[in-house]
Amino acid sequence: MDFEQYPAYIPGRLSKAAKPLGRFRPPVQAGVASTWLTENVSPGSWLLDPFGAAPELVLEAARQGYRILVAANNPINRFILETLANPPSKSDFQGALAALAATTIGKERLEPHIKSLYTTICAECQAKIPVEAYLWKSGSSSPYGRIYTCPHCDDSGERPITPADIAAAERFGKSGLHQARALERVVPLNDPDRSHAEEALSVYPPRAIYVLVTIINKLNTLSRDQQRYLAALLLVCFDQANTLWPHPVERARPRQLTIPPQYRENNIWLALEQAVSLWTTGESATELTFWPETPPAEGGICLFKGRIKTLASQISNLKVGAIITAFPRPNQAFWTLSALWSGWLWGPEAVEHFKSVLRRRRYDWGWHTTAIAAALSNLKTEHFENFPLWGTINEVEPGFLSAVALGAKIADFRLSALSLRAAERQAQFLWQGFDSAPEKPETSTGLEEIIPTATRAYLQTRGEPSTYIYCHAAGLTEIAAQTRIDPSLSPYDYFGQIQATFQQELSYRNKFLRYEGSSNSLDVGQWWLADPSEVSSPLADHVEKSVVQFLVQTPTTNFGEIDQAICAEFPGLLSPDPQLIQVCLDSYGQLVAGNDDRWALQTQDAPTKRRGDLQEMEKLLEMLGARLRYQVNLDQNLRQVQWNLKDKVEYTFFISATAILGKYLSIPISEEGKFIVVLPGSRANLVAYKLKHNPHFAQIADQHWHFLKYRHLRQLAENETLNISILNDQLGLDPLTYSEPQLRLF
Repeated sequence: MDFEQYPAYIPGRLSKAAKPLGRFRPPVQAGVASTWLTENVSPGSWLLDPFGAAPELVLEAARQGYRILVAANNPINRFILETLANPPSKSDFQGALAALAATTIGKERLEPHIKSLYTTICAECQAKIPVEAYLWKSGSSSPYGRIYTCPHCDDSGERPITPADIAAAERFGKSGLHQARALERVVPLNDPDRSHAEEALSVYPPRAIYVLVTIINKLNTLSRDQQRYLAALLLVCFDQANTLWPHPVERARPRQLTIPPQYRENNIWLALEQAVSLWTTGESATELTFWPETPPAEGGICLFKGRIKTLASQISNLKVGAIITAFPRPNQAFWTLSALWSGWLWGPEAVEHFKSVLRRRRYDWGWHTTAIAAALSNLKTEHFENFPLWGTINEVEPGFLSAVALGAKIADFRLSALSLRAAERQAQFLWQGFDSAPEKPETSTGLEEIIPTATRAYLQTRGEPSTYIYCHAAGLTEIAAQTRIDPSLSPYDYFGQIQATFQQELSYRNKFLRYEGSSNSLDVGQWWLADPSEVSSPLADHVEKSVVQFLVQTPTTNFGEIDQAICAEFPGLLSPDPQLIQVCLDSYGQLVAGNDDRWALQTQDAPTKRRGDLQEMEKLLEMLGARLRYQVNLDQNLRQVQWNLKDKVEYTFFISATAILGKYLSIPISEEGKFIVVLPGSRANLVAYKLKHNPHFAQIADQHWHFLKYRHLRQLAENETLNISILNDQLGLDPLTYSEPQLRLF
């Protein structure tokens, strides 16, 4: 198990810009797919995405000059990809919205009619104003609050509800006609899935159902292009209109159709207007065709409307260079709502092949393992035998990681690499070819040996405690490499067996320690070894050295460049937290004048300057010790100064220019005297970071070690009143403190 030979984690950029249906879509980092493709696949090659869950990944590949065939069974995912590939202009959206606003309901224009349903009275100036959202408690018959910003007096925020607001809400207590219309767009009256559609519709307030159905009924009066533009805006509104917006939580990523205890009822017309900015990305159009029509060799997207199971049998003549995908996460809320939204936009025929999602209410990781195995099994053909399968997992957690790794193993894909960065919740997989037919089934004994052995080897290589996700990943890679699957086990049972073995084997009985753990979850706290005698020096120390070396060798750099270089040096499951890299940069680097993105080595950290500092600290400790009448012993090779009193060691000072702790905190400690690391003040935050994230060293430091900054030692040396009786108190007057770094990655 050579964890240092894994391919490097590819860092990317995660945009903070809001996206259409962004809370349901995987947070794919930009630049990751294109970096991998550039290094491994020739431009112009065909790619295959068997899941079509991440439009951004597909678009990035196409814009890099690849032709990518996408199997997209979800009509909503297809529509998002189509729209982003050929984004309408802001004027296109505004024109379609103006045409919709001008339609009439009775003798009234649609826009003022709908806006009137979301008006309230300002608590300060009593003007009639639009409300941003009404606030509800689940199960209540009326809202309890409202959120607005008054354009007249600037009063804003959350305010109590008024009787007029309550009366307006009660008008929609029964909306049977519009509810029936909303259901009819999805499934006919006698359809066996009608009851499931009714359950899904229950997450929409009556007023929202009225408004949405009223707007949908007007679409047929508009031109075809206007309908397409409005479909994009309405898709955002369909999500904004439901009750899955907890209050006061600002950002929710719902997985289940469960109404929160308190929620927002958003202003739908306001959401319709705001949706324009979500779709106008400024990107140029990307060539998109529908299978079997193919895009040009210069790159583009070929979209298949259906499952990979159907597509796989049709592409035997396609020369695919790689399979590339973002693995979907199970999401009952999104998949169920996708069926509703597809029907509302395009009618029951658009839902027919997809409406099975209405029936399922639970998607656990065992189910997901089965689904991934079934999908990838369709690719186990001679046609794909020599092609790499590269995929990302976004929002990674142990169950998701296992479902993908084990699902691919069940489909006989041979795992080649797994890279992981837990801080970003991103994982990157690479499979190459297929495993041969199993000779014998695996046994539980094999798992009981593999999991603790792999975890122990990983922690020894890392040299410091780790969160569970890395230990889990280390075990999974060895399971994928060493085991055979018992053919009598279903994918669901296989997943369960693996998880149970992890739970059983990562224990004190197998000489594992756990800091701040929980009996309810392995994924809490940090894991370490009861016997750390054979471990490497800490990963954080190695990262610090590499950041310094990079700054010394590179006149100026930005965070992205140094992050990529450090990830290449510490690959796979050793990928460092970007926060650690940033703390190292803050400690050793400085921003170049006039540029808030370029870094250079601090002047005081130039090697010649620091050598002078080390010599100065030695002389100060010699002088101060002698003045306090200690016997002073200096070891220049070790940069170590001892103060003795009556042949007893009172203080041992270790002079350092770095925050590298392993060489000090790993020293066997006697009970004699105090142990003090003397270091630059600019290292204080880095030391504090390391102790915060390394509970093993934090425990040792609390018991035996102290830290003294250069500047404080200088002050002590200048203090003519300093004596032995107050020395201990004076040494502790400038302690380490920790402040979170401001990441400049995105």
